[in-house]
Amino acid sequence: MPPRLSVVVPVYNVEDFLTECLKSLAEQTLTDLQVVMVDDGSTDGSAALAAGFAAGDDRFELVRQENGGLGHARNTGVRNCDPGSRYLAFCDSDDVIPPNAYELLVESLEETGSDLASGNVLRLRAGGKLVQSPMFRKPMATTRKRTHVSRDPDLLGDRIACNKVFRRSFWDEHGFAFPVGALYEDIPVVLPAHFLAGSVDVVKDPVYYWRDRPGSITTSRAVVRGVHDRVAHVRGVSEFLAEKRTAADKNHYEAHALANDLWYFMEVLPDGDQEYRDAFLTYANGFLDQVDPAVLDGLPLRLRVMWYLVREHRMDELLALLLQDKREPGAFEVSGVRRRRARYPVLTRPVPAPVLRVADRDLPLAARLRDAEWRDGRLFLKGYAYVRNLPVTSGAGEFRVGWLRAGRRNVVPLRLRRVDEPEATARSRQSLHDYHRSGFETSVDASRLRIRADGGPKQLTWKFELGVARSGLLRRAFPSVREASVAPPVHRPDGDHRIVPAFDGDKLVLHAERVDARFETHGPGEEPGTVKISGVVRARLVKGEPTLRLTHVATRATYEVPATVGTGAGAGWSRFTAELPLAAIEETRPTGEEPPKTVAYSVHLVGKGLKASLDAPGAVDPGRYPLADGTDGARRELALVAGTRGNLVISDRPVQPAVERAGWTDDGRLVLEGTFPEDPEHPVELVAQNSGHREEQLFPVEFTGPVYARRFRAELRPDAVEGPGGAVPLGEGNWYFFLRDRGAADESGDRALRVPASAFHTLPATRELTGRDYTLERRFGDQLLVVSGPVLTAAERGPRAKRLLSERYAAQRSAPLRAAALYSTFDGRQYSDSPRAVHEELVRRGTEVEHLWVVRDQQAVIPEGATAVEHGSAAWYEALARSRYIVTNTQLPEWFARREDQTVVQTWHGTPLKRIGLELAGTAQANAAYIATLAERARQWSFLVSPNTYSTPVLRRSFGFEGEVLECGYPRNDLFHAPDRAKVAAAVRERLGIPAGKRVVLYAPTWREDQRLGGGRYSLGLQLDLAAAERELGDGTVLLVRRHYMVTDRLPDSGTGFVRDVSRYPDVGELMLISDALVTDYSSLMFDFAQTGRPMLFHTYDLEHYRDTLRGFSFDFESRAPGPLIPESDDLIAALRDPERAIAGHAEAYERFRHDFCDLDDGRAAARVVDRML
Repeated sequence: MPPRLSVVVPVYNVEDFLTECLKSLAEQTLTDLQVVMVDDGSTDGSAALAAGFAAGDDRFELVRQENGGLGHARNTGVRNCDPGSRYLAFCDSDDVIPPNAYELLVESLEETGSDLASGNVLRLRAGGKLVQSPMFRKPMATTRKRTHVSRDPDLLGDRIACNKVFRRSFWDEHGFAFPVGALYEDIPVVLPAHFLAGSVDVVKDPVYYWRDRPGSITTSRAVVRGVHDRVAHVRGVSEFLAEKRTAADKNHYEAHALANDLWYFMEVLPDGDQEYRDAFLTYANGFLDQVDPAVLDGLPLRLRVMWYLVREHRMDELLALLLQDKREPGAFEVSGVRRRRARYPVLTRPVPAPVLRVADRDLPLAARLRDAEWRDGRLFLKGYAYVRNLPVTSGAGEFRVGWLRAGRRNVVPLRLRRVDEPEATARSRQSLHDYHRSGFETSVDASRLRIRADGGPKQLTWKFELGVARSGLLRRAFPSVREASVAPPVHRPDGDHRIVPAFDGDKLVLHAERVDARFETHGPGEEPGTVKISGVVRARLVKGEPTLRLTHVATRATYEVPATVGTGAGAGWSRFTAELPLAAIEETRPTGEEPPKTVAYSVHLVGKGLKASLDAPGAVDPGRYPLADGTDGARRELALVAGTRGNLVISDRPVQPAVERAGWTDDGRLVLEGTFPEDPEHPVELVAQNSGHREEQLFPVEFTGPVYARRFRAELRPDAVEGPGGAVPLGEGNWYFFLRDRGAADESGDRALRVPASAFHTLPATRELTGRDYTLERRFGDQLLVVSGPVLTAAERGPRAKRLLSERYAAQRSAPLRAAALYSTFDGRQYSDSPRAVHEELVRRGTEVEHLWVVRDQQAVIPEGATAVEHGSAAWYEALARSRYIVTNTQLPEWFARREDQTVVQTWHGTPLKRIGLELAGTAQANAAYIATLAERARQWSFLVSPNTYSTPVLRRSFGFEGEVLECGYPRNDLFHAPDRAKVAAAVRERLGIPAGKRVVLYAPTWREDQRLGGGRYSLGLQLDLAAAERELGDGTVLLVRRHYMVTDRLPDSGTGFVRDVSRYPDVGELMLISDALVTDYSSLMFDFAQTGRPMLFHTYDLEHYRDTLRGFSFDFESRAPGPLIPESDDLIAALRDPERAIAGHAEAYERFRHDFCDLDDGRAAARVVDRML
């Protein structure tokens, strides 16, 4: 029997990813498949891995050929597919297929008879994180059967082969084949297939996990071959449409290509070199020559202007506009009233008026709701609204109005009061307009939103809308709630009605509802093992004996118990009771490999003509009843709580903490108290976790009370979190609270702190502490968090503030210099490194200067006698303009210009093992826009500090620096030669609580560009088995783990003290001073630690990948390393049992390393730098 589906997998040098790919194919729920693997001349172990799968599973076949590229390999695979298979698919060998993907696609085709089926795509990030691919967000937003690209134009964006299953007869009929020797080979097959298909099925479920790989074709765009091939394919599709389809199809496709396929290459022009830019102009204009001018004329304003600049070969202005648009998307000024035209300040020559015409879509209403709260029966709304790209006007020039609408007939007008809202400008992502006068406040009485209690509809849904009219322009919008913390709680004006605020996407809606049934009490039932639930129901709705129905929120499965109805509930109401057997809940738990932690049920009273949810007023105490343990052994409970919509929700869940008090004390402490009816086997900590970059802070928790009735209490100062380097605040962001067993291996057992409905009205609660706001809030319904606000004011944040401050900086450069030294380490992240050593030397000499330290987000602890200057603040701009001395270990801002009488000392922050700056030009890791600024930035330095004679020419080349280089050694390394270094080491050990006699190993890996988490942070990607290390080394060793400052993953901690996370310790030099051995990979710390003469071991688990794909090295690291290169964790741990023995064979290499890279360090580097400064 031929297989139903044949899958072609081209294979070329993907041994790190191939097993995961092929395993995902082997585990498909559609088992009747053939996998044709085509080894395209791999030079690594890929072919052997593929052969192993072919030997172990007869559905897998391996075909070998000389290297011919992806298209050639795919075509070979198709030729080797079983001719009887009905369906055909393609999978790239570094990607992953979800288990049910092919079953979904094939079953859809068999149901509809369509020629191809296409599904959603997620990007597979480093560390396994899956995120929606932006390219497929819109095309795959909904499932559509029997559609077609001609009537579903979003499918023009669905242009890869690997998220599809093709009907084989359709493929053969049209003789599809991928181009050979070209990049982006999917386009000339997939786009024609979309147009030639009789119909297409679209599946919104993910069917493909597309791996992100630095240096891959899809992540390296600014290359000549890429733009050549993409333009050729787009032109080919255009010619196909001109021949086979209508002119409208051709024009529509070309407009899409200009906005997507070719924009993809225009967008990276600032990153490309001159050759790439010239090629882009040549190939793009070749395509534009055959595009109907009406297509260009119909493009959105931004693209219309940019493609005009391409046509005119005005590359300098195009680059400036691209950079501006990246910083300030869609921003421009407007001239004219009746015939509005856009004005872009970066354009230096005229542009025809038709190209600059402004359409209505270019002037949208930006409306945001920032706060919504109930006060004395009224809902107060606060936010801002402005027409983007037009200045805000006051008085008669602009009319603003708001309203609440429910359907067509129900409208409540709202009077808007204008207020100042500086955040409007700060968050506007543009520098051209001031929107601070766009704020509004309004309110509405809840009585105006109620519905009738004695009939009519049970619910009205009110939507909040705003309108702005000015100069013949009318704009309206539903304000976004992206800046609001949470919908206000349910409001109950009386027992008959309630108003339920909710979010519909990012819009606020108000559900005015009639209450037909209400939950009032709970308790143990009369029958053992039951819970009694009682409440009231409208008497007129009860006909016969109702039942209490529980509906599984996810599966919609139901369970019902009888309810009895009686009197005694007041006029118009009847009382009901029902008893819920706990065993029934336990028996209906989902099973499987990973059953959901929480099984939630909605609750309704149902009967003849009756289906009423149970209103759950906040005054009703939550219920908690013990259930049988889960399959994982965790204790579970039945919880009766009010859901976010104000209805009773019953949950079978792990035992969770319940917050009863969350608030501020008069002295600024945050107190969290509640119940946790579990007797912890291990000590429990309070975890505050940043939702953006996953940074965590731990706080002690006090437990009191008897077993199974325990209470917890935690106190913390969010503005002064103690750490090894001193107390610093919680950094800006959202910090969610959890309870976690100390030493837990991962986060799977975390228990979120949740707020009962009875306390919703107490939140948000804000306290200003040491220069920033901390707001206690709830998100996701009831999850507790504290929001640490920005340190910078609204007048210091956003593009407009930066522009105004930089203009003020330019003016301040003419003011007299201050006798001040401004120090910056890692842009304000630490008080450490060579700037610290220079500071301490100036203090030691008693030099009469004011000491200013750049601090970012208050995260660095500055010593007494120095003044903190917040990075990005007005004071920071002034300090850069007026400080006589500036000492930094990173780049200064691009706009900084050194004054004649200023001294700027660039110390940099390490001997360059990894390639940096200009040495990265032309690689996948290059930031061309940054590299283009390096020579000018370097001209602002008075002199550059070189740590050793090796580094001098490398640093010159890397930064294009032609000025003075002071070869003096690294000031930060004076510590290793200081007379009191033993005293300092003893103090550091004491501060860290390291017992006497314990050996100290410092583990300090570098960061990796392909481990991106977001927000400029990267994953640790820990490859050292800490549990195994503790088993082998734990008795006599302490392992200090130092994450790179750009790495922010959680570090597993057994709770025994073997592993210490010292990432927040301010100065790594002091950690090296106390360490008996260093374990790193490619960190420049090796050059500093070499001065100690102590063992260094190198955990090089990804040496080839780092060397050949990521940063690479500035010299032959493998031949010059002063210690063993150890790829495997077990071997590294074995070497750490006796580090001296492990490096015994590297004594000569170690001495050469010290000779080459430590030749200038003698303890006097800081003094030499200060001598040169003064």
